[in-house]
Amino acid sequence: MSPFRLPSLLVVVLALAAGCQKSAPPAEEAQARRIVSLSPSVTETLFALGAGPEVVGVSDYTVLPEGTPTLPKVGTTFAPNYEAIARLKPTLLVDQQVKQAPSEALSALAPLKVLPWLSLSEVVGSVKELGRLSGREAQATALAERLQSTLSRPAPNDAPRVLLVLGDAAGTLSEVWYMKRGSLHGAALEAAGARNAVADDRAGPPNLSLEGLIALDPDAVLVLVTTPRMDAGQQALVLAPWKKLTGLRAAREDRVRLVIGADVQSTGPAILDVVERLRAALGTLPSAR
Repeated sequence: MSPFRLPSLLVVVLALAAGCQKSAPPAEEAQARRIVSLSPSVTETLFALGAGPEVVGVSDYTVLPEGTPTLPKVGTTFAPNYEAIARLKPTLLVDQQVKQAPSEALSALAPLKVLPWLSLSEVVGSVKELGRLSGREAQATALAERLQSTLSRPAPNDAPRVLLVLGDAAGTLSEVWYMKRGSLHGAALEAAGARNAVADDRAGPPNLSLEGLIALDPDAVLVLVTTPRMDAGQQALVLAPWKKLTGLRAAREDRVRLVIGADVQSTGPAILDVVERLRAALGTLPSAR
């Protein structure tokens, strides 16, 4: 049996248990939406649309807006906690479209909507769909239009070639994971005024060896670090291995910058703020010309 498939007997037992309540809920409660989201970005979007009160369960890796009551964690896209989800009696399950996710087993628990969430066009379309599903069409249309207008601004042809990478707060650097040009963060980098140093759409995982990084030789490197705040010593720890790459022009010319914040790797609405943080970081760089 697949590790992702909920045993059919358990599905039946849970369904029978749900149907054996002593009294029916009030009509308004029966019709209320009970949304379980297995995607942090989808959850972030639902809260941005004002549908947070209808969310009853979230992914293990979700960071809720400040001041939001704690919500039950229900596993992840690849490893959902089926029992926890069933206990919440959701009327809708939502998730990002990811290969090998156990959608068939999840569909046995409640209606499932799997949303594409990689490129700008996919996110814009999925935001509108979330608005329809949550009854927030007007809010979703406004957010989708803001995402489209902000993230579809191309960088000038003479803009610096910048590598946007995932950082490690522990300060290790053995390989580099970068943001592809066609990704949401790739669009954010261009909107902030830089060209992606990896100009082609390479197949496979978006990572570079240190040798590959030096061969690419970007004008600058921006490092996304998902930490709420870092003091000067912590920042120096992350930057230290970059400074040692003397074969990298960006390192020699002090053109490596950290972009710090709990949501800097978000692909939800916080990406709009990420654009401004990237622009601010680029503004601190010495001229590359």
